Amino acid sequence: MLDRPFDYIGQDLRSTFRPQREWAQRRGLLLIAAFFFSGIGAGGWLFSLFLSWPTGLVWSLATVVVASGAAHLAFLGRPERSWRVLLRPQTSWISRGVLGIVFFAVSGVLYLLTGAPAWADAGPGGRLLLTLSAFGAVWLLVYKGFVFAYAKGIPFWNTAMLPALFFVTGLRGGSALVLLLAVVAPEGPDLYPLEIAKLWVAVSFGALLAFYLWATSESCVAARRSVRELLGGRVSVAFYLGVLAVGLLLPLAWGAVGLFRAQPEWAWAVVSFSSLIGDFYATYAVSKAGVYRPLAGDFRVAPKTSQR
Repeated sequence: MLDRPFDYIGQDLRSTFRPQREWAQRRGLLLIAAFFFSGIGAGGWLFSLFLSWPTGLVWSLATVVVASGAAHLAFLGRPERSWRVLLRPQTSWISRGVLGIVFFAVSGVLYLLTGAPAWADAGPGGRLLLTLSAFGAVWLLVYKGFVFAYAKGIPFWNTAMLPALFFVTGLRGGSALVLLLAVVAPEGPDLYPLEIAKLWVAVSFGALLAFYLWATSESCVAARRSVRELLGGRVSVAFYLGVLAVGLLLPLAWGAVGLFRAQPEWAWAVVSFSSLIGDFYATYAVSKAGVYRPLAGDFRVAPKTSQR
């Protein structure tokens, strides 16, 4: 059994398609957790702003600052040196993401201190803080996509579609988080708008995911290999069970039924939790399926097989 990082070097160098391991196992899972918590927290903040629901705002902010912040720090290691990540925004997307968390946290806390008024009730200062916090939330939704897309050596990630995919993933997770909170909170908002929004975002996520897999499979052989890893390789169980079955098909089916018949609140809590599981596995599967370009040979264009 391969237990240490160096144990994989010989095996990977003998492979034509070297798997990406830094963000897919062991401590790398902390970064995936950080991306997951920042995404659902930022998405939850936007939905809570739309609903003017202070409880949702507080929990969404805590998800980003406490859960995502702690996961980021644990991934970086050496807490006494972690602050240095803030000093390299010009070269590091992780640095830009952590700065985004700080910006979102400051503007979000200040907005909550004003009483979190709705847009129509807020004065100029409240509207400014609301706008800044919303901008910070949007940044947290898209930045992790740029973290992956910046990796030119992994064609499966090196695409402009990933920021859009992770943006929709964060919105879907945020709607699930707010819906879950609305079910368990003593005085939550009306569930119907949340149900409609969550169904719409889930459909958008499924369509964008399918387009992403199709487009990357047509780009080069390394990206095609990553798609094969998702559909029939070492990541297929996580993809089919976590992303599709639990994370997408179950929420879609239940959301469609909910359009025609009222459903008990406990059922919406279960569906929201399953959607959150799917959001985590979406980030995990994209990370785990990444493979590097081959070390030798001309693999820039995927070969097409002809049938006569």
